[in-house]
Amino acid sequence: MKFRRIFFTLIITLFISPAITQQVFAGEQNDVKSELKELRKMMENMQQRIDELEEKNEALEKQAKEKEETIVVEEETDLTVIETPATERQGFLQKALNTFNPEISVIGIFAAAWYSQDDPIVFAEVDPENTGVNVQEIEIGFQGVIDSYFRFDTFLVFGVEGVELEEAYGTTLFSLPLNSQIRAGRMRAKFGRINQIHRHNQNFVTLPLPAAQFLGEHLNPTSIEANFLVPVPWYMELSALGGSPDVETPTFDRDENANNLARLLYIFHLANFVEVSEALGVSLGGSFATGVNNTGRDERSNMYGIDLFAKYRPLENNPYQEVMLQSEFMYLDADTPEENLENWGWYAQLVYRFAKRWNTGFRYGIIDTNTPVQEEAGDIDGDPAGLFTLIRNEEGEEEEGMLGLFGRTYRLSPMLTFNPSEFSRLRVQYDYLNQDFTENQHAIFLQFQYSLGAHGAHPF
Repeated sequence: MKFRRIFFTLIITLFISPAITQQVFAGEQNDVKSELKELRKMMENMQQRIDELEEKNEALEKQAKEKEETIVVEEETDLTVIETPATERQGFLQKALNTFNPEISVIGIFAAAWYSQDDPIVFAEVDPENTGVNVQEIEIGFQGVIDSYFRFDTFLVFGVEGVELEEAYGTTLFSLPLNSQIRAGRMRAKFGRINQIHRHNQNFVTLPLPAAQFLGEHLNPTSIEANFLVPVPWYMELSALGGSPDVETPTFDRDENANNLARLLYIFHLANFVEVSEALGVSLGGSFATGVNNTGRDERSNMYGIDLFAKYRPLENNPYQEVMLQSEFMYLDADTPEENLENWGWYAQLVYRFAKRWNTGFRYGIIDTNTPVQEEAGDIDGDPAGLFTLIRNEEGEEEEGMLGLFGRTYRLSPMLTFNPSEFSRLRVQYDYLNQDFTENQHAIFLQFQYSLGAHGAHPF
């Protein structure tokens, strides 16, 4: 009995166990297939997710690259457009720190000079004064975007005789009607071209004769200026400025006894730019300024100007070769108690960059008058002809300045410049000054310039 039970158990084991085992293995195989299918599906989902992330990453990189291009320079026009860099969201404390942490720069200009005369004739204050080593200017700049609405720029000029507030103005960054932009404060007016360029960005040691005679060192009244982009197929900008004629030039002077808007200083400028080709750009502008000159009550000065700038730069053949032509004509019509004065002048300069760090140039400038002053230079006691007006110096003191001219004066100026880097410059220049009313003058200058800090391109 016991043997039979064992025998039947063995038979059942031999015949039934394989079927059960097969079912078990089949179930496990199905489970494995199901898991593999799920794993494959998960991998496909992960790959799709990775592809989506890569596409988003490429889009973000492209967007970041576009936003990092904060300064776009139109090489043909030499006009600089400054945009606001995109920044991440910042807390109140970080914004406050950025507001009180502007971009600071220091630029120094020195010039060793030799004059053929013991008492040289100098037309601009920052021009080298005499034989020896002269400090032309030390410019300290503070620039920054304080928020999404305004940008502020401040430039102080230090010289041997004191400190001058050259510019301190705010510029709107938000959208205004008629494609307009507002600037307010003390700033270089948009009269012509050379007046908008700071001294360290100019191509010659001395200032052109018309700019020095009619505009002073720089025409920078405290004022409000509106700029409009005219909707035409080419670039056209119209600027209108109104403010107080508190400038160091006898052309315009503040009348402290008058209190009406008609006796303020008003300046208008129209700028045009045409891209002739990929290598050539031409800019043409016109200017008009009107204001009182303080030679008598209701006596005014009206000044007209035309400016031309052309730049040729064949980037495909030689990226370091360029030719720049710049010229301005100015005409001054000034009323005085005795007579009407008509003065005029123009200059033209050609600068050729023939290597990466080298450029050379030549400038011709002339000033003349239809009503020459008959008195000797410096003899202004009594002011018999009413040709002199009061101007204010850097200390705010009143000095006598001459509104008229003695006669024709012209100057020839060749120069050679070496730029070791973008932070330093060496320049040698020769001046030949010819005047109808006195002896001719020769001068040689060796100028050195350095730059410290983050000094961005001036908007001009």
